[in-house]
Amino acid sequence: MLIDHKAFANPLRLLFLAVVIGALGPVLVKLSPVGPSSTAFWRVAIALPLTLWLAGARWKMGRRDCLLAMLSGMLLAIDLILWNRAILQTSVMEATVLVMVFPLLVAAAEIGLMGRRIKGNLLIGGLIAFLGTVVIALGAPGGESHVIGDIMALGAAVMYAGSLMISAPLCRRNPSQAVTVWVLIGATIVAFPAAMTEQNMFPASGASWIYLVIYGVVTFTTYALYNVALSKLPTTLVAVSGYGQPAIATSLAALFLHEIPALMSIIGSAIVIVGLYVATIDRKLREN
Repeated sequence: MLIDHKAFANPLRLLFLAVVIGALGPVLVKLSPVGPSSTAFWRVAIALPLTLWLAGARWKMGRRDCLLAMLSGMLLAIDLILWNRAILQTSVMEATVLVMVFPLLVAAAEIGLMGRRIKGNLLIGGLIAFLGTVVIALGAPGGESHVIGDIMALGAAVMYAGSLMISAPLCRRNPSQAVTVWVLIGATIVAFPAAMTEQNMFPASGASWIYLVIYGVVTFTTYALYNVALSKLPTTLVAVSGYGQPAIATSLAALFLHEIPALMSIIGSAIVIVGLYVATIDRKLREN
């Protein structure tokens, strides 16, 4: 079976683990042996059979929920494709800032469309963490700005926010294992035709295949953990936790890519940590 929330005392720890593992994404994308759309396809396609195998009989849901989960996966695939391409089309700073508006979009949707109340510490913490992300982006290497790349990054933010908003209620009324399976099915369906448009869709060596398999395992673990967290924690909090990924990715890039972080990146990472602390300061979240 997939990761079972009953085996963990605190879902906040699962969320933290998901953020840490997910932070490997930018490093793995940068070193990917195939194109950006192909990278998006292989990471979900490789994760899918692993998800099905570990889920066993827990992958079944009602038809409507299956379709909704697939829709969430389709939006996720579009997010991955747009984000991977945005990095190549515009400056890293602009791509990072624009894609990381997705937690703000989730919060706005919950307040404006669903009439939900969001605790002040979560909103304030999210804004602090977003500010830290902006500071991190300012410390990134310069690049040529391009409006198409900026639109792609913003589009990725919208797609991921939509995916989260759909997945959250599904995870609360279904086993997270089942939701993960159908999300990855939807993501694979959409990512495949996009990957076929690239000349370097298939890895050229055994080592490249191993690389993509590792990326697929990372993808599976990340989304399985996120879906468990969505079943227990507020959707906006799960979204805000995404701000931790750029901060952690900065450290991972220094470790694996020997990219020494700029002072602005270090300061920004510290601001993000403060923001996430404020967002999760609720005692109930820490004790559940």
